[in-house]
Amino acid sequence: MRAEAQARVRIVVGEPPAELDALVATAGGSFFQSAAWLRAVARAAPEYEPSVLLAETDGITAACPLLRRRRWGTSWFYAGAWGTYGGILSRDADAATAVQARLLRLAIEPRVLCIRVHDFAGTLPDAPPWRRAPESCHVLDLPADASVLWDSAFTSQNRNKIRKAEKLGVVVRRARDAAAFASYAALYRESAARWGTDRTLPIALFDALADAHPGVDVWLAEHQGEAIAALLNFTCGGQVMNWGNVSRRASWNLSPNNLLHWRALQAACADAAGPRLYNFGSSAGLPGVETFKSAFGAREHIYMRREAGPAWVARLQRGRLDPNRR
Repeated sequence: MRAEAQARVRIVVGEPPAELDALVATAGGSFFQSAAWLRAVARAAPEYEPSVLLAETDGITAACPLLRRRRWGTSWFYAGAWGTYGGILSRDADAATAVQARLLRLAIEPRVLCIRVHDFAGTLPDAPPWRRAPESCHVLDLPADASVLWDSAFTSQNRNKIRKAEKLGVVVRRARDAAAFASYAALYRESAARWGTDRTLPIALFDALADAHPGVDVWLAEHQGEAIAALLNFTCGGQVMNWGNVSRRASWNLSPNNLLHWRALQAACADAAGPRLYNFGSSAGLPGVETFKSAFGAREHIYMRREAGPAWVARLQRGRLDPNRR
């Protein structure tokens, strides 16, 4: 019997089903597949509509969380928006196959121009009609004792910078209150202007994340009472995801970013029930950023961005046609 006959597959549009987070909590899941993330994106950018593909037998056994963006009567589906991770979550191989098949049927619907999946966990097949392109990030396996990283993974230069930050009075704290997110947003605006990016995130996203999930943390580095650098970390599923390291350039001489990651790593290692992978995120091909992450012992993880849809759309996706470009 075919997998589709064994599992009922449907699309839930709008409010994500409560059962989704039980799948996200498995080792292959990440915060970017959670109901909290889907809600936060829809609140900050209403043009994105949560659309979750579900396979059900006795409860939900597989899912592919998506965000749909409509334009000119067409639909574009992303897992996830703004280059975040996605893919199929499952506790049953047949159910996962059923979701794969339904995803492909969705891709050939006349008004669907693109389905894009940043497939961190490798949940989609290397087969047509999926087109693929490699992407990468840097990850670090978390031991039970953070001192193992300090002694065996960190470079001597990294350890010296951490000591320097402490000696110069940089203080790091973890927070989840609205003020901390406001401080992060201010540093993000300053950093984005320095990066010169044309794909900045909506500032409203940080407000939406403030109460989104108990695993959403802002790590603030402060000097003389002023926030000079920050991390936005998501602890969910199989990884701690460092989604954004922002800082004030004038304070780089204090090495706040080194101390920030060290404190976050210490907390992650100490959480015996938590994820055992710390994800530093993409380096965007910047050698200096890659060197910084390597100084913590992080290794490169290559995964595939997979896309399906009409071939003519693929030829134009790097241009203005793609509504996911910011």
